[in-house]
Amino acid sequence: MNKLASLKTPSIFIKLFLTFFLVITPLYLITLRINVKGSDGIRYEMSESTMARTDYFMNMLESEIGRISDSLPEYVVDQDLQKLSSIGDEISQYERIVLVNALQRRLYLMKYSSLYISAAKAYIPLIGRTVTQADFDEGINEPEFQALRKQNSGGPIIYWNDRLFLSLAYPANVKRSPLFVLGIELSTKQIQDMLYTVARPGQGNAVLINLKQHWEIGDQRNKIEVEEIKSFLQSQQDKDVQSGLTTMSLNKKRTIVSYRFSPAINSYLVTFTPEAYMLGPLTTLKNWFWVMSSVSVIIILFFSYSINKVILRPMRKLIYAFNRTWDIHTYPILPDNRKDEFGNLYRGFNKMVERLRCLIQEVYEQEIRSQRSELKRLQSQINPHFLFNCFFVMSRLIKRVDTEQAYKFCMYMGNYFQIVTRDKTDEIPLELEINHARTYVDIQAVCLGDRIKVEFQIPEWIVNEGTVIRFVLQPIIENVYKHVFEHQEGDGNLWIHFEKNGDEIFMHVEDNGNGLGDSMIERLNGKITTEMDEIDSSIGIVNVHRRIQLRYGEDCGLTFARSRLGGLHVQIKLKTWQGGESDVSIARR
Repeated sequence: MNKLASLKTPSIFIKLFLTFFLVITPLYLITLRINVKGSDGIRYEMSESTMARTDYFMNMLESEIGRISDSLPEYVVDQDLQKLSSIGDEISQYERIVLVNALQRRLYLMKYSSLYISAAKAYIPLIGRTVTQADFDEGINEPEFQALRKQNSGGPIIYWNDRLFLSLAYPANVKRSPLFVLGIELSTKQIQDMLYTVARPGQGNAVLINLKQHWEIGDQRNKIEVEEIKSFLQSQQDKDVQSGLTTMSLNKKRTIVSYRFSPAINSYLVTFTPEAYMLGPLTTLKNWFWVMSSVSVIIILFFSYSINKVILRPMRKLIYAFNRTWDIHTYPILPDNRKDEFGNLYRGFNKMVERLRCLIQEVYEQEIRSQRSELKRLQSQINPHFLFNCFFVMSRLIKRVDTEQAYKFCMYMGNYFQIVTRDKTDEIPLELEINHARTYVDIQAVCLGDRIKVEFQIPEWIVNEGTVIRFVLQPIIENVYKHVFEHQEGDGNLWIHFEKNGDEIFMHVEDNGNGLGDSMIERLNGKITTEMDEIDSSIGIVNVHRRIQLRYGEDCGLTFARSRLGGLHVQIKLKTWQGGESDVSIARR
């Protein structure tokens, strides 16, 4: 419930934070939108650039291989090659050398017509020689010859022994041995250099893949990625998708893959670049964006905390000082050396507290005077009434010539009126208050005889207790004699006992009177809670209750209940003062 209440009434700090947050949020969202749009634009441009590079280099490779393939049929009509392949064993050695030299010049021109050609060869079975652009071999490499004479359904390029060839067998009849085979070996190093250029050096990789012949050319350090790419390309080929750009996970890394299929060479040119390389600027931009977001939150918190410190802390001091004004024992004074608006508030608060202190002191002094006048009035009411009765009793004792009893009675009266007429202090020791009550009981015992049995149960701790206001126990006992025992025909029982709970003292006065009903007990409890102007101001229980509350506070005073003896049980709750004798402490605390 407290959490819900705090949410309904947020603190100044929360309000400040929300205000800054609402101001910053639109700017933050606009920046985020610009960032996202810019990132998308850069990603699109870089993707298009990658696709364009892939298409360009694939077109260039297609064009170069196509040009080389198209130039091979020209050798079919070459007279020098025709003579060497058909009648080379019948001509003289000199003529054969002339023909070979002419063929070598043609092969030399072929070899250096393209950077992608590493060697140009003519395999002539009739003379059992292989003619290259720079050499006239002694024999024919039979496995190589057989690999190049076969018709290849995987495209114009023949892959053999980790090498790439373009070949032309004449005649192209698989059932009979050809007269010659022209073989153009492609430079894998040059192709790898081209792939290295396609892939943007230091940022990615490129590979040329032929799925039917199961070969690839590229960086051999990326075999795991190549195998995953081949699986992907096979799925795309099954879908008849020849080019595209996608993002996939290669070797547990996010990678952007661009691919293009060439029907002319029946191969895929694939470039794959880690997303972190390609989108590095975007990643940096995003990182800076999040840094900016974090800094914005920190700034919001900092300014909110700063304003909170400037406003809320002084406000808390003021609220705390206001709360402390409820305790009249302390008068909080705020520092008035501030030069801002809170300084004005503090100075005004201090003036108010000073004025309040003066008013409380005036009320306090008035309460003291009222209490003392109440005590004086009580004394003036008790003294004549009780004095007359005592004189009547004493005259009766003298008339009976009961000197011993008269002597005791005079001593009782002397002790009694010594306490009653004392004006020096308003408080006396608790033990003396109890002795005063016992003196009153002794006087009444002389007056009423032995028909009233009184039991005082006084614990040992009474001796060490402090002081209490005068006339709190004796008037209650007097009330019992006046309203119970004087009208009761049978014997009377009076039980006075005490108990202690912390600094609180409880005096209990119980009698066996039989003329008090439960409704009357309720009326007594109601009577002592009536406003002062409406109560009987004569001596008795209301007077005692009022003086106790003036001295000890509203939680003290008298309460009434049914006694265990059958009559009325009066409980007197008060507090002792350990500071010795004093006038009157603060009222209504």
